[in-house]
Amino acid sequence: MKDRKEDGFTPTVESGMPVGSLASVAESGTTDGGLPSGTTRAAPGMAAWGEHRRLLLQLAAGGLLAGAMAPWAGSARAKEAVPGKAAAKLGDVTPLADARPDPKALIANGWPAHASVLMMLGATKRIAATVNAPKQKPWMYQVAPSLHDAIHAPKGGFVAESLLARNITLAFLTPSDPAANELQVAGIQVVKAVFQDFSSMRDSIALTAKVLGNDAPARAQRYLKHLDDELAEVRRISSGISEAKRPRVLHIAQWEPQLLVDGANTIIDEWIQAAGGINAAASIEGSLRPVSVEQLLAWDPDVIIESASSAGQKKAAGFAQLGAVRAGRLHTNPEGVFPWDRYGCEITLQLRWALSRLHPDKLSADDLPARVQAFYRQFFDYALSEADAHRMLQGQPPAKG
Repeated sequence: MKDRKEDGFTPTVESGMPVGSLASVAESGTTDGGLPSGTTRAAPGMAAWGEHRRLLLQLAAGGLLAGAMAPWAGSARAKEAVPGKAAAKLGDVTPLADARPDPKALIANGWPAHASVLMMLGATKRIAATVNAPKQKPWMYQVAPSLHDAIHAPKGGFVAESLLARNITLAFLTPSDPAANELQVAGIQVVKAVFQDFSSMRDSIALTAKVLGNDAPARAQRYLKHLDDELAEVRRISSGISEAKRPRVLHIAQWEPQLLVDGANTIIDEWIQAAGGINAAASIEGSLRPVSVEQLLAWDPDVIIESASSAGQKKAAGFAQLGAVRAGRLHTNPEGVFPWDRYGCEITLQLRWALSRLHPDKLSADDLPARVQAFYRQFFDYALSEADAHRMLQGQPPAKG
């Protein structure tokens, strides 16, 4: 089974986050992308978010909706790369005011999780270079087959000469990506758009939409309304659940070779709480934090949610003794274009799925397949079959053949 490195991030004991992740970043760390423990960011607050929302409305109604997407051609794919080396601060993201709209630019995407945002914003066919790979993200490549033509970043990150040879003039990178300076000097616009929670996710989507132009601002507005509506509904349902009835939930990002969990100040912590749970790892901060088996046994969570990528990995010693396992409350997280539990657009599906698992008496999972199909149709312009929706919900890859 794969470990988190296949998502473009290598866990480090020092930071507890993947090297080069924004998240330390992680999502995707997957998956992902959260921020490393101890990093700081300026909280935008509702006032700032209001400004971003107004800008999206202006862009959607104004001249940035014009412009055809430039044609492009790719080349043979290279090996997946680790985008960066050092931990970064969310405060290092590109300010919205500094972003330059470029509605025809071909794109190099250096943050694995950001691919789902680009797809949601209608820029799939503009992605001409990527750090994702079909082996690690099979649903992504099924939904967006044009990614098979994109080149892959070599080990160490994107190279300006290779990007310019393919007319790529826009790169989305993590703040810690070492290639940023080289690309900027070569005249490639570098945009650092990452997030670690729902608030910064809104900012990141607004920033990306501004840069993409065309209909991206309108798509962003539609998605962000959906995000707000889903968060509000799930929180409304869980608001009446008393503290005593909220299970202690542990999110396992990886079982081996190093046990990795997600702590406080992460989007994982936020959806656990929104779904009526308590993060059993709230005493530690950040994504992809390494912990000992002894700590796992000491926490003895009521519910364990493991990432889809870790489901087949060898479990920790003493695993069978855990209360969650004995009670049959070990759940494998769904995964689609990106792991739902981490830093992709499908986080809105995660909210309802998590609530249905933590409190099945409050929300039935019966309509989830239909909701998944509707989400893919609305936000990825893809007709997902009912059978594929069920496979995603079970954390399984696409059926072969």
